[in-house]
Amino acid sequence: MDRTDEARPARTVLLYGDVDLNIIDGSSVWLVSMAEALSRTGSRVCVLLKTEVTKTRLLERIAELPGVEIAQPGDTAGMEALQPRVAAQRMAQLDAERPFDVVIARGTQVAAHVANSKVLGPKSWLYITDIAHPSSRLSETDLAMLRRTVGQCRRFFVQTEAARSYVEATIPEAAGKTLVLTPMVPDEYFDLRGDSPATGRKLSAVYSGKFAKKWRTLEMCALPTAGREQKFALAVTMIGDKFQHDHQDPSWSASMEEAVGSPGIDWLGGMSRDAAAKEVSRHDVGLSWRDGSMDASLEISTKVLEYAALGVPPMVNRNAQHLELFGADYPLYVDDDSTEGVVNALLNARDNLAELKKTVSNRVRHYSISSAAARLKAYFERSEADYVRSPRGKQKTRVLIAGHDLKFAGELVSVLEMRDDIELAFDHWKSLHVHDVQESERLRDWADVIICEWCGPNAVWYSNNKRRRQKLIVRLHMFELNGPWMKDVAADNIDSLICVSSLYVDRTRASTGWTDTAFRVIPNAVDLMDLRRSKEPDHRFRLGLVGIVPMRKRLDRALDLLEELLQEDSRYTLHVRGRMPWEYAYEWKKPFQREAYLEIFDRIGRSPALRDAVVFEPFGPDMASWLRKIGYVLSPSSDESFHLAPAEGMASGSVPLFWERPGVDDIFSNRWTRETTSQVRAFVSALNSSPHAYAEESRAAAEYVQRFDMRSTGEQWLEEILSS
Repeated sequence: MDRTDEARPARTVLLYGDVDLNIIDGSSVWLVSMAEALSRTGSRVCVLLKTEVTKTRLLERIAELPGVEIAQPGDTAGMEALQPRVAAQRMAQLDAERPFDVVIARGTQVAAHVANSKVLGPKSWLYITDIAHPSSRLSETDLAMLRRTVGQCRRFFVQTEAARSYVEATIPEAAGKTLVLTPMVPDEYFDLRGDSPATGRKLSAVYSGKFAKKWRTLEMCALPTAGREQKFALAVTMIGDKFQHDHQDPSWSASMEEAVGSPGIDWLGGMSRDAAAKEVSRHDVGLSWRDGSMDASLEISTKVLEYAALGVPPMVNRNAQHLELFGADYPLYVDDDSTEGVVNALLNARDNLAELKKTVSNRVRHYSISSAAARLKAYFERSEADYVRSPRGKQKTRVLIAGHDLKFAGELVSVLEMRDDIELAFDHWKSLHVHDVQESERLRDWADVIICEWCGPNAVWYSNNKRRRQKLIVRLHMFELNGPWMKDVAADNIDSLICVSSLYVDRTRASTGWTDTAFRVIPNAVDLMDLRRSKEPDHRFRLGLVGIVPMRKRLDRALDLLEELLQEDSRYTLHVRGRMPWEYAYEWKKPFQREAYLEIFDRIGRSPALRDAVVFEPFGPDMASWLRKIGYVLSPSSDESFHLAPAEGMASGSVPLFWERPGVDDIFSNRWTRETTSQVRAFVSALNSSPHAYAEESRAAAEYVQRFDMRSTGEQWLEEILSS
């Protein structure tokens, strides 16, 4: 720990889960693991209990953690447990007594109440695990509630990359604020090894957790009998004491209670998590296959991870999450859900169990509590340490952002929202030329600093109507230089004009003659942490092009490249993301533009190769999720002021492909720039002929793009905004 860390006060976290610690299940285990992970980040953690704890098996582990304290539910007015609204009120009460830096809450209803709180919402990090999937199962009411909840919170946790992709595609407000928080396994489990039965003795299988119909626990109790029928000695241990009632099958729980007494079943009842782990470690196989209806789940069972960490290979369904975790050749997938099918799978895998022990443990090392703590610490530091400063006196700087399109301002907004010494407001123009004048006047009179995003008619209005005491900052991108309004901008009233590249500083000066205006280059910002995600299989054969309007984006060049690559390998596809040209009325009205686009679409339709290899995908905020499948991000434009898409692609681990154009090498270097399409094709072919070469180029791109990280660009913006 350096001196800076020593001087910084410990982060304070309020943690609440809508779970009962008297019952050991995945939710209650999560709360304990989360408390431990937070403790390992050096935070001071207050764990609010939902209900009075009478069974201390889980609570004991929390009580021993450094920096962790327990808060009782308080006066629940006769209720057995805190209800979601009351829990949020209790959290607000604790926060009023001693304000917390971070508030973490798990559970759909309590998260909604916390997010809706003016005090708790802005610093809440929420975790909801039961979001219906696929999206067709989400009612309009549920979706509206989720959008409101996610939109109001600071950060949003999900279990897996697949879950993050789904959430960001379904809930636009989640893009950029969703973090992966995997299930966690205690570090010591990776070193805990029991004495498995010797070779030649009966095979021992174990289940630990709640007993539920879809968890197939009743079928597990039939395995010893099925094994005997195949002359296979099989013993099954069942650990747990929670028999879940099934509303569709009321007699199920009674049948389950009877089944744990069946021949060949050793039912040990409820145990503490650590005691159960020691017992599990003595077995050959962990049972964790479930009803096939659960295969679409985007989550991973904590129990599966525990089994694997303990060196006990788990029997699981062959679904997307398990395939990613254990690989396609894993021998303990349950493809036949019958007891006979499961017994056959065990028989077939019996000779491989010894070598699987270490393999499965290594596969889940990423899920240790210490690994989770390291990720949490990085998340916290990313969100708070870089921009939050003590307020300058009692007066906050009031910053107004005005414009019709803020798609390039997302990272700037995030930076300003993180500041304790800035109060932020927006003047949302309905279109490039249309705004509510009275609202603009009201916001103008309120602001200390005005930022015009785009040098459009918004810059005309504010430059001619700003107060003498106010600072006006205008960011110019590209298209504005051709706007007839530029002659009406009162350039003398602009305190700082921001361009995203030096090329456009020169072009703006030459076009406008604003020689006395203070220009500054601040590149577009990239959120490196959000964009850096695991890639999907075969991403090296997927080309990505973001935006095809106007024609200078050169979709035709992308098609030329695709055609050349398809002659070498049929796996290549081009994914075009963004709005179609007819969605921009001002472009579609131009006869030359319209005819050019129609020719391009006709070309695709007439070519069987292109028709099957070009995918048009709609515009959306979930760029980081989309980039997981993209290996190369194309920038074939004949002119750009910066071009954010390839920078985002580089941060994601994609390799950028640039065609020569003015200024491109100044921004991105000449490493990825080629003069002709054939040269671009040769570059791609060379990289894809060697996975090592592609990996090296991917690393180089990710390293280069760090100069555009929102931390460094954010500091440059803050210097402009806060300097006197």
